[in-house]
Amino acid sequence: SLSDPSLVPQTVASVFDIQEGPDRPAIEILKNVLRQKIMLLIFDNCDHLLDACAQLIKTLLTHCPNLKILSTSREILNMEGEATYYLPSLSIPENNNTLPEKMNEYESVRLFEERAALALSSFRLTKQNTQIVGHICRRVDGIPLAIELAAARVDILQVDEICKQLEHCFDLLVRNSRTVIARHQTMRASMDWSWGLLTPEEQTFMRQLSIFAGGWTLESAQAVCEGDALNLTSALVKKSLIMVNQESGRETRYRFHEIVRQYAREKLIQIGEEEKIRTRHLQYFLQFSEQAESALKGPTQIEWYARLNAERDNIRAALEWADQTDVESGLYLSGRLLLYWESIDFREGNSWLSKFLQKPESHAYPRARAKALYAHGRVLDFLEQLDAARSAAQECLELYRALEDQQGEVDGLLRLAWETSNPTEKLILIQRALALAQSLGDVRRQADAFGYLGWLGPADRFADRFVQWEKAITLARASGDWLSLADRLYTVGRFLILNGDVETAQKHLDESRALYQQLNPRLAEAKFLPAYGQIALLQSDFKKARACFQEQAKICAEFGNRKDYLWARVNLGYVALREGNFNEAYRNFAETAYNFQNDHNIEGVIFTLEGMAGLYVATDNPLIAAQLIGWADALREQIKDGRPLLEQMDVDQIIAACLMKMGEVAFSDAYDEGQKMTLDKVVSYALKED
Repeated sequence: SLSDPSLVPQTVASVFDIQEGPDRPAIEILKNVLRQKIMLLIFDNCDHLLDACAQLIKTLLTHCPNLKILSTSREILNMEGEATYYLPSLSIPENNNTLPEKMNEYESVRLFEERAALALSSFRLTKQNTQIVGHICRRVDGIPLAIELAAARVDILQVDEICKQLEHCFDLLVRNSRTVIARHQTMRASMDWSWGLLTPEEQTFMRQLSIFAGGWTLESAQAVCEGDALNLTSALVKKSLIMVNQESGRETRYRFHEIVRQYAREKLIQIGEEEKIRTRHLQYFLQFSEQAESALKGPTQIEWYARLNAERDNIRAALEWADQTDVESGLYLSGRLLLYWESIDFREGNSWLSKFLQKPESHAYPRARAKALYAHGRVLDFLEQLDAARSAAQECLELYRALEDQQGEVDGLLRLAWETSNPTEKLILIQRALALAQSLGDVRRQADAFGYLGWLGPADRFADRFVQWEKAITLARASGDWLSLADRLYTVGRFLILNGDVETAQKHLDESRALYQQLNPRLAEAKFLPAYGQIALLQSDFKKARACFQEQAKICAEFGNRKDYLWARVNLGYVALREGNFNEAYRNFAETAYNFQNDHNIEGVIFTLEGMAGLYVATDNPLIAAQLIGWADALREQIKDGRPLLEQMDVDQIIAACLMKMGEVAFSDAYDEGQKMTLDKVVSYALKED
């Protein structure tokens, strides 16, 4: 509670009942008394008297060899021989998935329960309230004072109500006890007191830093904030107002406790600077996204995926401000982050892209709109919104052509080719894209075009596809586009499996997996599950195959990747069929056939109904099986999509079983009848809806 620096020596002396006299300064008496003693002297709360405390401590330690001193302060004393220990917040549960019986392992939760019981003797942690208590503790960053003040409110609020009120936390966290010193009466008073100790430059810097969500780097602080960011950061770290996170191989990041950030944000709003600083923040992350877009296609991909993940909350904050003030920046920012949306959540990417593209004023910015349309088309494809994806690709190509942007035209041609079902049109679009990319000397886009050509070749003529993909792999290596390289290696690996060459496939998959693991471990986990599931299925290891496809479905659902989720489900149908679990197989096939049909995913419907044909043979209904195979053969011929070796072997077994059960003439009649069916008719027939 001391406020006068000159009284520090006398205050310490009073602990030992030492009285200062006219000719006997307290500090001299203290030195004499403590010189011969072995003692620990504790200086608590030195923040506001830092220089006076440091001066006294230095004097005492110089003259008292057996004296040890422990000081607590928001800021270090900066003395020789000082050993600093940064006191962390209390441990908090990381997320809402912690089991209720494990919650008491966290210090913050235990403190909340203890303090809540003092306010309301009947309070106990229960299965119903533990997760909410954990959320409260996370909300206040495990700060003990904030937890105590929140817990004290259980006498008038339930924990879920406390959680909601923490959105206005400074008004909630009030302590009425008369035994607590004034600056701890409320969190606001505590922050006011700390704020008053800052220089004007430090206050300005803190206000402006509050615009960052989830932390910042020195570079971003220098771009957005005023003043000497390096020295001001150092000063605020020493005052314990900024926390530092240093990880090996990662850029140093800084952050506030959330309560400190909210306080500083209020100051920013009060002074009328919010709009200016949010605009600077948006402009910085707009530039950041431009760097990221280029870097994610080059040799620094690994570093940039990590940087983007660290800036996720800042990116959202920038997009929110763009939504309110700057449509062009929003189009560029959301469009440039395509690879990022693919690595975290397709649904979030779709939400932001749709938001900006649907604004009428977006048409005033054709280049930015084309960028966003390209990204949106790809995201929509993974969401299985294929008609919308095709429309986005068409407009994207038209805009790039109107802008005479040839690189953009290559991208638009390939995007439209992917969404085009007619094989002749698809080939024309890809050949145009390849020719244009070659004329530009654009190695990366040439690799993309050869990759698309590989997909266009018939699956039953794998050697032709392999030639195109090998060209794409060679060019991807030359361009340093590790993500493209990993994707091409994976594609070849998958088709090698489907053509029975597991050993060669494994080599491609191993190199691809090593690259993916460095780029995005979580994405790699989902990416390779179908390949390993297929290998397990070939080896009749149904337990492992089921586990792979189930995990793939789970992760794809988390990412919002509807397309790959449905492919995982149809593969689970094949696993169940091989196991003899016919009811489960039917449920999986019925679900995926219906969804692929609604999504207009023809390849998905074909593969699913071929599985259904196997199911009908196994359950002594060869007539339907023959009709389904007849329909599938006709449609594959129409869209130029032959089967890989192993899939053809499965179909040959179905045909052989049908011939054995029904004879050649009956099979031929049923097969011919199936070839005449429409897609809607065949799906309805396969699901026995007629």
